[in-house]
Amino acid sequence: MELQLNETVSKNQKSGLAKLLATENISVRHENIPTAYFNVKTRTLGLPNWDNASADVYDLLVGHEVGHALFTPNIDLPKIYETIDADNIPAGKSFVNVIEDVRIEKKIKRKYAGLRKPFHSGYTELMHRDFFGTSVRPLDSFSLIDRINLHFKVGNLIDVPFSPDEYEYVHKVDKVETFDEVFDLAKELY
Repeated sequence: MELQLNETVSKNQKSGLAKLLATENISVRHENIPTAYFNVKTRTLGLPNWDNASADVYDLLVGHEVGHALFTPNIDLPKIYETIDADNIPAGKSFVNVIEDVRIEKKIKRKYAGLRKPFHSGYTELMHRDFFGTSVRPLDSFSLIDRINLHFKVGNLIDVPFSPDEYEYVHKVDKVETFDEVFDLAKELY
């Protein structure tokens, strides 16, 4: 029998898992939100109340957000985004977020190798549910940063197209290890 997150026991299990993996007593909230988040300042992890999502999807969400808890620095991100482009902060923010997501997922899977399977299964399920919107538009119509995001999350399931020049950036993103490198590469890519 597949556990649903809207069952109390499952919510408690996912909250406990998040706290154990984060190695601190973070606050975990189950909310009606479109996707998970982690607030590095308040140390709050938000999980969506999705119906019919598997335990692997929730383990993926918990693992990803705990990656932020463990590896994303508690710094003034709006100031960082402003230094990328003061006229277009949301675009700069998305570049930092995508590259940081690649970095923290790599690090959390190194720290907790047992998360590799739920990450793979969870992303496969999200892909089948068209979470990334790839069924409604051609992959080559996605921006470079969105294709990089797809490549690192579901690139084993779909062939994300890149030009040879773009592949250079895919390799750079793959090598990022520190938040300073994330920020520098986000500025370069932007």
